[in-house]
Amino acid sequence: MAEKDGTFPSRSSSPRESDSIIAPEKPSANEDQLDGDKSHPPHKRTRSGCYTCRKRRVKCDETRPICMRCQKGDRECLFPPERLTMSKKQRAHQARKLKRAAAAAAATATTTTTAAQDGNVDEELSMPYARPEINQEMERKLSFSSEEGIELSTLPQEQEQSMHMPVAPYSNTSTSTPNTVSTISGSCPTPAPSGMYDDFPNVPPEIAHLFRYHRKNITQCHYFLSADPIQFFDQLLTIAHTSPALMYAIAAFTSYHYALRYGERYLEDMFGYYEECVKNLHSAIERPDLNIMIAILILSCIEMYLGDVSNEIQHQDAVFNIFQSLYTPETAFETDLHIYFFIWLRFIDIRRSLFSGRNMVLQGKWYALHRQTVHGRWATVLTDIDWRILAAMSAVGNLFSELCEFAANVRQKLVTGTRATRQIELLRVNSMTWFESLDPALFETVDPPEDNPLTLEDRQLVPPICYKYWQVGFLTLIFNGWKLYFSSYAALSTTGTIQDPSGTSEIAVLMARIFSGLEAIQKIHPGTPFAGHNYLCLAASFMPDRLHAWMRRKMAQIQAQGYNFPEQVRIQIASTWNNDDLYRGWLEGIEPEQPQGVAIPWKRLLQVKIPELNIERESFTAAVSEMRGVFDTGVTIRQNR
Repeated sequence: MAEKDGTFPSRSSSPRESDSIIAPEKPSANEDQLDGDKSHPPHKRTRSGCYTCRKRRVKCDETRPICMRCQKGDRECLFPPERLTMSKKQRAHQARKLKRAAAAAAATATTTTTAAQDGNVDEELSMPYARPEINQEMERKLSFSSEEGIELSTLPQEQEQSMHMPVAPYSNTSTSTPNTVSTISGSCPTPAPSGMYDDFPNVPPEIAHLFRYHRKNITQCHYFLSADPIQFFDQLLTIAHTSPALMYAIAAFTSYHYALRYGERYLEDMFGYYEECVKNLHSAIERPDLNIMIAILILSCIEMYLGDVSNEIQHQDAVFNIFQSLYTPETAFETDLHIYFFIWLRFIDIRRSLFSGRNMVLQGKWYALHRQTVHGRWATVLTDIDWRILAAMSAVGNLFSELCEFAANVRQKLVTGTRATRQIELLRVNSMTWFESLDPALFETVDPPEDNPLTLEDRQLVPPICYKYWQVGFLTLIFNGWKLYFSSYAALSTTGTIQDPSGTSEIAVLMARIFSGLEAIQKIHPGTPFAGHNYLCLAASFMPDRLHAWMRRKMAQIQAQGYNFPEQVRIQIASTWNNDDLYRGWLEGIEPEQPQGVAIPWKRLLQVKIPELNIERESFTAAVSEMRGVFDTGVTIRQNR
């Protein structure tokens, strides 16, 4: 069945011990009995115990595969690889070898940027877990110029090819083998094949453990993105050792999601890595590069999860400021990493404009040259179906950019009357022409997976729409979100007042069904609700009464999974729906208990700041927090009951 459901009409303070940042956890009475005496003398700490005991600063009996303490405490027990268990003398020997190799590489460097990057490598040599000796070939493969990024031509042939493997269509059975490489139609919940990434020897073992967890369980969707055709986030794991700030940022982000699965006690890890990242940013902010910008953007993602709008905006402002000081539209897209980074940056820019009602930071020429570069660089290396989906996702992003600019100008009364009407009509025609040109085969639908989290009530009230090429679900969700936002301005009259158009309730219901389909596949493609929730917020104002309780449950579920909505979002929806219960909680009045989410000690974050950039942001932060661009457009909602 082919169906265009979006059709227009219808993550240590001391480098000596990375676990010094972890608050010790007092052993239980049962665990003390393992040593025979509750007041046993201090023991010499070993480095061969499991990670869990080392973090808790308790003695490990080193029984493999599960030590006695972890077995008694029902904890996850993980041991470092044997080859990483080295004596102090061995580590010092390996460090000297690596330092000589780094010095030799620095001697051949020809740019000041590469020299600056070598400084980052020297800083990491103080870490206790020395990296293995790097020969010239390995150095070539692992090198990362802070200005140029990684070129595909510097990657091993099999890795370059793996980046562009053909799309594997979505399967509706949970027993099907998921894609083993992140492609345009799927992300990688399992390790990559052929031993391409066997380990992370260049980072401390506890961070390597987090990186493995990231590779297996975290996708681009957890960063609120819907597509990753070049395995961008997997590449970050392989180059993070070259930039301490980036390494700690990824570790902090991963620790947060690790804590969501294994318990809030692991939040201490997240705060420790977060603080280490900020310390490294202080020392590197005057010589920023792509790694630094990515690290800051990852921190902003953490704050998006925590609902910390103030720090989120501060970090994003820093990235935009650095980006525009380092690049021009002509120099910003030299490598695949740069190209994808801009896709991420554009999403942030659109989201900020959408929720604040303000103009976007990056405009015009940036997007035109980015489109040209993407087409010239990726159109010939991606498969046909991969390229068509990516191009469509890029096009709908462009539509959102244009509409956000128009909406901001309307709010500032820079566009009125006949001129506004002409721009509205141009947007409408361009969007219809583009969407109708898409191949109907992209929109082939399939049944939801047999093993999915949807309840019977979910399936009956909001029947899920699942697509054979699962990311088409995001494409249609985003485009229908665009249509709703467009509808808020489409009936702009010559007097400058905005009227509510008809048909918006049907679009909101369709978006609910598409979101439900993305939710249904999250066991196969983790993180889909995180990447889709923004657009569900867009549909809130237009959702019919009969789906209010459903939507409140979905928002509560997303929050319980770790995304803490800013309170103002719920308040704005409560005001739009005229629902007094919603002011007090997502499930107030419809469920006996409210979702707890993750308890965040906010003062810890408020004490950690990146270098101030003297950017005036208070009013903008408030605008984003209150989602004024969505809930304060002047629209009079006429819902279909």
